[in-house]
Amino acid sequence: MAMFKKKSALTRRRDYFGFVFLIPWIVGFLLFFAYPFAHSVWMSFHNIQPNPAGGYISDPVGFGNYVEAIRRDEEFLPLVTQSLLDLLINVPVCMVFSFFVAVLLRQKFHGNAVAKAIFFLPVILGTGVFLSTQAATADTSNVAVEGAMQEGIGAMQGLQSMNLVKILQDIGIPETVTSYITGPVDQIYNVISLSGVQIFIFLAGLNSISPSLYEAAYIEGASGWVAFWKITFPMVSPSIIVNVVYTLIDNFTMSTNETMDYIYDTAFGMNFQFGLSSAMAWIYCVLLAVLVGLSMWLISKRVVYQA
Repeated sequence: MAMFKKKSALTRRRDYFGFVFLIPWIVGFLLFFAYPFAHSVWMSFHNIQPNPAGGYISDPVGFGNYVEAIRRDEEFLPLVTQSLLDLLINVPVCMVFSFFVAVLLRQKFHGNAVAKAIFFLPVILGTGVFLSTQAATADTSNVAVEGAMQEGIGAMQGLQSMNLVKILQDIGIPETVTSYITGPVDQIYNVISLSGVQIFIFLAGLNSISPSLYEAAYIEGASGWVAFWKITFPMVSPSIIVNVVYTLIDNFTMSTNETMDYIYDTAFGMNFQFGLSSAMAWIYCVLLAVLVGLSMWLISKRVVYQA
């Protein structure tokens, strides 16, 4: 009974510290995000138009914006579908690539720190501050050179995928399966640039595994393959669920996502349809929340937490 009370006290203490660590996020959300969230919900049920005299004019339309986004808009649902198809490619490939690189970076070799910096460099270059600074200081020649490089990379990837598609189709593989297999070839640059954070999360999980577990396994005669599936993979499983959630959100909200661009253009384009844009944003947000919740529910069943 005393042990049960002691464990309960320890559990309460862990829960307490969990809430303490959440306080900065809660404060930041209440100060900076609560009002925009609530206001966007209100706007999604109204027809918002700019007022020439200043401000805007709002007319209640109920679920009219949601109906228009789902049933009448010709571009929104196809873009959302394409975003979901991209997730089916990007998330598994990012997970496998990140874990493989983390296993390599865990090894001791000369230049380990340089290799880590190289893999994390795309994360730094992709931040909003860096992109804003680059946009403010870049001249026309730099933009032209960068555009030519991107076109060259795209052409090379296109040629590679075309060759692979032809080979797969010649052996009788269906077109849908072929498109899924060749998708990572066309998006290899995006996969590498989007895997920096995941690599270091996996690396932290790998470094937290006690070497004594491997020593005991090898003494018992376990091979490296058995040690991987019985020790490494289960012990790093908490990092997997974190990386899956991070990758889902990152892919859904990255700057190159066409759905995000379309929602933005709907609000700040020629028509200034703020209500319709808010409805699209909430449909997109709810869909992402469902995907994240479903992923956490499925993966959490296989997660192993250390005592």
